[in-house]
Amino acid sequence: MPVTDKTVLTAELRLDVQEFYSRYAECLDGGRLQVWPEFFLDYCVYRVTTRRNLRLGPDEDLMSLSTRTGMRDRIVAIGQSEDYEPHVQRHLVSNFRIQAASDEELRAQANFHILRTFPERRTESFLSGTYNDRIAITAGRLHFREKICVLDSDVPPDSLVYPI
Repeated sequence: MPVTDKTVLTAELRLDVQEFYSRYAECLDGGRLQVWPEFFLDYCVYRVTTRRNLRLGPDEDLMSLSTRTGMRDRIVAIGQSEDYEPHVQRHLVSNFRIQAASDEELRAQANFHILRTFPERRTESFLSGTYNDRIAITAGRLHFREKICVLDSDVPPDSLVYPI
C-alpha cells in the first residue's frame, strides 16, 4: 500500500493527521491518561521498543498492549505505582510522513522527543525516537490500529511508567 502518484493525499487529510498527532501529544502532556485509549481501536497494537529490540521481535518489547482494556489496566497501574513521581512531560512530534494510504488506513511515521520536568529540577531530555503507525480511518475519524514507538537509544530508560 505505498503512496503513489495515483494516491490522493489531500491537504485536508494531511492536516487531519497532523491534528491527530497534536491531540495525542496534548492528551499525554496534559496528564489525561483516561482519554489516551480513545485514540486507539478496541483491538490494537501498542508497542514500545528500541531499534535493536525491534529487529529481535516483540518478545523484547519494553511495553506491549493489544486492547483498550489493557491500556485502561495500565493506567490504573500507573495510578497505583509507588515508582511514579509527579512531573510534567512535553511531547514534540515532528516530521510526520504518510508512507502509504488507502480509503481505510494510513501508514504514517513521525519523530518524537519527550522532555520531562520534575518539581524543583531542570527540564531533561527523556526519550526520542520514531512512531511507526497504522491509522484506521473509520466514519471519518482516525484511530491508531498499531502504534510502535521505537526509541533511538538501545539503552531503555530506568523506568517507563507513562505511555509515550
